[in-house]
Amino acid sequence: MKQEQQPSSAQSNTKAQRATAAFALSLVAGILILIQGIVRLLQSRALEISGIEDEIRRRILAGIALHIVGAVAVVFGILIIVGAILLYQLGQETAGAIIVLVFSLLSILTFGVVGLVGLILGIIGAALALAKK
Repeated sequence: MKQEQQPSSAQSNTKAQRATAAFALSLVAGILILIQGIVRLLQSRALEISGIEDEIRRRILAGIALHIVGAVAVVFGILIIVGAILLYQLGQETAGAIIVLVFSLLSILTFGVVGLVGLILGIIGAALALAKK
């Protein structure tokens, strides 16, 4: 009997470690993307004050205003954090993993290195959560 209980406790320990790792990676991804969004919002304001925002928007962002990109990144970051919190709640792991995965993938639209790191961490976190099932 002890042999049957030992593998199941080891298996539940591994699942708990995966859940914790998925939560931590997803939370860090959400925070990084949120920070990127806040930085984009601040950059937009600084460029607007300096008067060169229109030229940068025309050349680099194909007409998209930096403050719109920043706001989208903030929303994606918040939604990834919500998904990470769902990952840590029993019965909500799949929904949380899907939220983290979708908004991590969409965060590539926010144009940034920090967002790219957030994208990678979010995908890994969501994959760990889905593998837990």
